[in-house]
Amino acid sequence: MTQSEEDVGTDMSQTDNEKSDPETAKAAEQAEKAERTQPTEHYDDPDLDKGYAWVICIAIFILNFNTWGMNSGFAVYLSDYINNNVYPGTSKEQYSFIGGISFGVGLALTPVINYIYGIIGVKTTVIMGNCMQFAGLFLASFTTKYWQLVLTQGLLNSFGLAFIALPAITLLPQYFKKKRTMAAGLATAGAGAGGIVYNLGMQKILQVKSVHWALRAQCIIAFGLIWISIFLIRSRAQHHKIVFTAYDPQVIRSPGFYMLTSYIVFCMFAYTILLYTMVNFTTSLGYSGYQGSIASALVAAGSVIGRPFTGVIGDRGGPITVAAIVYAICAIFTFSMWIPARNLATVYVFSVIIGGLMGCVYTSIGAICARLSGLKKMNVTFSMVWVFMGLAGIFSPVIGLKLKQGSGGYVDPTQYLHCQIFVGFSFVGCSLSAFLLRGYIIARDKVHDDSDTMVDLDGDVLHLGTDMKSVLKGVFQLRSKRIV
Repeated sequence: MTQSEEDVGTDMSQTDNEKSDPETAKAAEQAEKAERTQPTEHYDDPDLDKGYAWVICIAIFILNFNTWGMNSGFAVYLSDYINNNVYPGTSKEQYSFIGGISFGVGLALTPVINYIYGIIGVKTTVIMGNCMQFAGLFLASFTTKYWQLVLTQGLLNSFGLAFIALPAITLLPQYFKKKRTMAAGLATAGAGAGGIVYNLGMQKILQVKSVHWALRAQCIIAFGLIWISIFLIRSRAQHHKIVFTAYDPQVIRSPGFYMLTSYIVFCMFAYTILLYTMVNFTTSLGYSGYQGSIASALVAAGSVIGRPFTGVIGDRGGPITVAAIVYAICAIFTFSMWIPARNLATVYVFSVIIGGLMGCVYTSIGAICARLSGLKKMNVTFSMVWVFMGLAGIFSPVIGLKLKQGSGGYVDPTQYLHCQIFVGFSFVGCSLSAFLLRGYIIARDKVHDDSDTMVDLDGDVLHLGTDMKSVLKGVFQLRSKRIV
């Protein structure tokens, strides 16, 4: 027999064996499919969930302390502006608009800031924000007219906040995966700690000196502390191939984007109005401005404990699921405890509880955006969602004061009833939006599991779609294959 005949015989023998064993061929095909659909993990990176990742967490804690924490201290300034008529001829709505501007205008322009961030890098972006925030508050301390306050404590301070906050909130998901929500909880606790320090500290300076000296002290403290974070932060955007654009049509076409936007807007309505109202609500019960500032500080104190706690629970139960439940609880406490509150003890207890719960949005938003759009398009999703967060933040304080009855400065807690009802129903809307988003992610994950081409849930997942029936089914599904 020739060599070619032997080869032919061997091939025929192999073919016969394959035909005679179809189960083996089927098993091999399934193994190949499983290999294709196995998610690509990044745990070969020594900094993921450990090592320098925790240094980044500390750096973000400091940034949150001196941005969101400091901004929450505006309640002290708002109370002083309104009660002492610091700028004659200015209405309470105009004063509250300063808080809305400082919170929201910069965030509304985050798509542009995200594009700049991609060009100049994380350190330069934060340095620019630090300088703008310092300049805004320092110049505000010398203002004598309302329009000057709008430009300084309002606009310039707002741009500084946004230039710092966007890099801060998008860095953590680059360093964490399994402990992503817990790390966010620990880092965002800095906002609560900052709220305590700046509320009580600036209130004392305001009493001893003046509102202008409080502004000077605040900006100097924040400017110095932020430099610590600037020296510590590092970006890993190139490793994850993160997209830094102002707009992405694929994000706009995703139904999950609108569910996330609804969740953010409702949350900002409730969060901002409640945060800026606690001081004046306490004084409407007949207590002093200092006692009111303690109530505001207790909201911040609650977040120091509550945010890490919701972060740990979020890693176990899923950030979206936990957020939906937390904001349902917030609605219950608003209706059952805040509305009937008529003494200082009740206000203080409510402040601690609601402070520990309502900041869940900052704990969950990083993990939710990464889950919705993947790490690659997380930044652009953040920036596009923050446009709506900024707009909600701008108008929330004004809405809160418009719903308040009377001009303030007198004892009557019922003047805040409409405001409290609005906050309660905003928490309800926030919870329902989160449950709907949860259903969408669960339904989309099922599409992923049935796909041969999708290989990484941290990759580009926006092209995966689902139907409304599957979304609603996912809302009521108690357990899912992956944490949502």
